[in-house]
Amino acid sequence: MPPRLFAAVASTAVAPFAAALTDKPNFVFILIDDMGWTDIAANGSRYYRTPNIDRLAKQGVRFTNGYAACAVCSPTRAAIMAGRTPARLHLTDWIPGEGNSQKGALKIPDWTQSLAPSLPTLPRSLHNLGYVTAAVGKWHLGGKGRMPQDCGFDVNIAGGHIGHPASYFWPYGDKTGGHRVPTLAETGGKAGEFLSDRLTDEAIRFLDKNAKKPFFLYLAHYAVHAPIMGKPEDIEAFKTVPPADGQKSPVYAALVKSVDDSVGRIMAELDTLGVADNTVVVFTSDNGGAIHLGKNATRIAPLRGGKGFPYEGGLRVPLIVRAPGITPAGAVSDAPVVSTDFFPTFLALAGKPVTTPVDGRDVTPELRGNKGAPRDLGWNYPHYWAGGMISPYAVLRDGDTKIVRWYEYGTEELYDLAADPAEKHDLAAGNPALRAAMAAKLDAWLKANDAQLAARKPGAAGKPKTGPNPAAADKWRN
Repeated sequence: MPPRLFAAVASTAVAPFAAALTDKPNFVFILIDDMGWTDIAANGSRYYRTPNIDRLAKQGVRFTNGYAACAVCSPTRAAIMAGRTPARLHLTDWIPGEGNSQKGALKIPDWTQSLAPSLPTLPRSLHNLGYVTAAVGKWHLGGKGRMPQDCGFDVNIAGGHIGHPASYFWPYGDKTGGHRVPTLAETGGKAGEFLSDRLTDEAIRFLDKNAKKPFFLYLAHYAVHAPIMGKPEDIEAFKTVPPADGQKSPVYAALVKSVDDSVGRIMAELDTLGVADNTVVVFTSDNGGAIHLGKNATRIAPLRGGKGFPYEGGLRVPLIVRAPGITPAGAVSDAPVVSTDFFPTFLALAGKPVTTPVDGRDVTPELRGNKGAPRDLGWNYPHYWAGGMISPYAVLRDGDTKIVRWYEYGTEELYDLAADPAEKHDLAAGNPALRAAMAAKLDAWLKANDAQLAARKPGAAGKPKTGPNPAAADKWRN
């Protein structure tokens, strides 16, 4: 299928929508893998070129405090599907995770490694309301018996247990190797075909076939996860773009462009099919950018850290929502919104408020441009990651105050995100009363969400060791 161009992208004017949503709007959820908060121009990148994503931001609301439910992928994906915190699901790490660290002093809990098909899910709830539902792209929430079609989707294309492709070029890896993309390697395809393009082709086929029905398209790109690859012509084009703010990899930039191209094609198809005015579009990421990947990595300045870290660079992600008749065009909101919110929000927009227990909330008021009621946001990561560079932690954000607790090191850090979004100034030592109050709130959040905690190994119950773990995020400061 030849690419369709998003012709409106060159325009600076934003036309009002001709109509508002009906009582059964369509939903398109575009989830990017490992995209950092500043990996799009709308959030400040001066290196990457994302005109289609930026255009989407001009048509809807861009959330500057959009959060992933976890700093690694699978838990966030489960939170989107179930509307529950990873802590409550006990699905708190990427699948299958790294297991127990040989050197670490803590033993990780016996955590859940798949999304239970018996759970109420967003696709199943929408299916029960008469929607046709499709998952196109990465799943990474279990294998046989735990696939998208087992969890409520009518259609599954390219989703399976793998977390990344062996290659972004067809046939997406050698037949004898792992991480081949399910279904796509053996069906269709031709030399030079790029995975982001193919997934978009498949998504457009679904839209074309189902445009006259209420639909839910979950387009979960494997990009921009490793292996960092791009189309040769795009890599060459970015070699002439001056680096900025630590972002300098033409290969990574080309991979970012592949998902921006996809957004443009999807938006153009909604226009062509005449359903754009009745379709809610969400664009976001499953966790912060993969800053640890070396020369082809991104940078997320001014935020600290990246994927895996409890700092804003690991948890805060791009989030844009376009809901005709609801989101003011070109709005920018600092209201906190997190992955668990999409389930109850989509159900509310579909006219059937969620009745199953969820941890997220309906953020329709925030979509309209309102601040929303105050809320605490919490994260629990009782695991080791990146070979032990990250050890178990928990986080709570209450208003603009954030506490980071490192279990192995016996330390807590305190930040004022309004005054210090880069988290350069730890306020814990100078504010013992505030630290104690935040620690108590974090304890309460962990208990309320039935959080599993890492326990000290036998013989490792002495004084916790110190550093350098919290400082590891600063290795990539710009």
